[in-house]
Amino acid sequence: MMSNGSFSAPELAEITRSPWECGVPECENLTLSTDTRSDNHGKIFFALAGERFDAHDFLGQAVASGASGLCIDRRKTASLPPGIPFLAVDDTLKAYQACGAYHRKRFPELTLFGVTGSVGKTSVKEMLRSICGAASPENPVLYTEGNTNNQIGVVQNLLRLTGRHRYAVIEAGTSSPGEIAPLAEMMLPAGAIVNSIAPCHLEKLIDLDGVALEKSRIFDYLPSGGTAVFPAECAGKNILRAAARSRKILTFGLNGSGEVSAFLKQTDMEKSIFDLRFPDGKIFTVKWQLTGEHNALNAAGAAALAYAHDIAPETIVRGLSATSLPGMRMKRSVLNGVTFFNDAYNANPASMAASVKLLAGTKFPGRLILVIGGMRELGDISETAHRELLENIRKFLPEALLITIGAEFSAFGGNFFAGAEEAGKFLEKLMRSGDTVFAKGSRGNAVEKALPPEVR
Repeated sequence: MMSNGSFSAPELAEITRSPWECGVPECENLTLSTDTRSDNHGKIFFALAGERFDAHDFLGQAVASGASGLCIDRRKTASLPPGIPFLAVDDTLKAYQACGAYHRKRFPELTLFGVTGSVGKTSVKEMLRSICGAASPENPVLYTEGNTNNQIGVVQNLLRLTGRHRYAVIEAGTSSPGEIAPLAEMMLPAGAIVNSIAPCHLEKLIDLDGVALEKSRIFDYLPSGGTAVFPAECAGKNILRAAARSRKILTFGLNGSGEVSAFLKQTDMEKSIFDLRFPDGKIFTVKWQLTGEHNALNAAGAAALAYAHDIAPETIVRGLSATSLPGMRMKRSVLNGVTFFNDAYNANPASMAASVKLLAGTKFPGRLILVIGGMRELGDISETAHRELLENIRKFLPEALLITIGAEFSAFGGNFFAGAEEAGKFLEKLMRSGDTVFAKGSRGNAVEKALPPEVR
């Protein structure tokens, strides 16, 4: 048996259900690659195809970069370079995912937590990562790195599993029906959380019930003793409960709602304090560098999943207290007397509403400047959602100076700019020492490009 994400040639033939053709790779420990730009010596190159690319167009480059063999679509052998061992399969992505699933099954003692949700799932992933690190400090925690919660990225993360990992926290993302189930099948989570249901990716998921149905598929591959965690109050709650079927269910919420509940006591733009009540009635206080009621709610969800899998409340609280979030999530910087909060990683109506609530409850020493990008993939509710966002800003932040970016705001006037770079030139002239600038928007609008390079 191979380990550390490597496979023997016979194993790959077994996993892909395809015999080797044109010889067999000589290397005993083969790893997998999807990138012709890397050093591919000792690797099998999987020719993946998407809407905008087809790696079968680059098989020659894969061989030139040292690939020991190829995995290709059996309908595309015409593009095959001569003299290279290959596996011909019906679907290269499914074959690649089968390898990830095979490797994950090599570690039956691993406790893997699956995380999905409309907003805040990366925050919950980071909270669970920190909790697991506190629970087993002598072992590394495997976790989703960067924006790799998709059909390819989950495989890449699973292939990093080794025998040293006791815990793994893997994030699952989706924008279309049918995407969560194959991720869950690969992960085989011991427990899973749907931390939120909100209007995201409605162009294909249609409505909140559609979002809940898709997200609920993460519960499909839980073991009989696994736990399904979701909010005590959320859209599609009955759909989530039905998807959990006979598994254990643990809910979470705010101010007494849910079996694990958070009670926010104090918050500002840089830190917060909240109490966390566990199912046994015990209450612990958490002090951390995250902000807002929405993150306290996320913490309750992460705590519920950890508690359900025998991590002690004291350890959970210690892990939560040490949590930090990756870039462009409330990243604070000061430049020339201006304080910047770069929260531009992504946005949707729920996260925008949480930001407005946090800002409205904070006192700023000078002017507040909002740099807000349009929210993508909202389907038929897009115009209404953007109008409601602007109304909330005017209502709760009437003194704030507002700059909007992206076609989603084009009908509303004001300081509107089609692109972030153009907005950045306006912001540069507007800013003065003592101001606070808050930036947020959907990834497609790249709002961070409106900020000075030093604070992105």
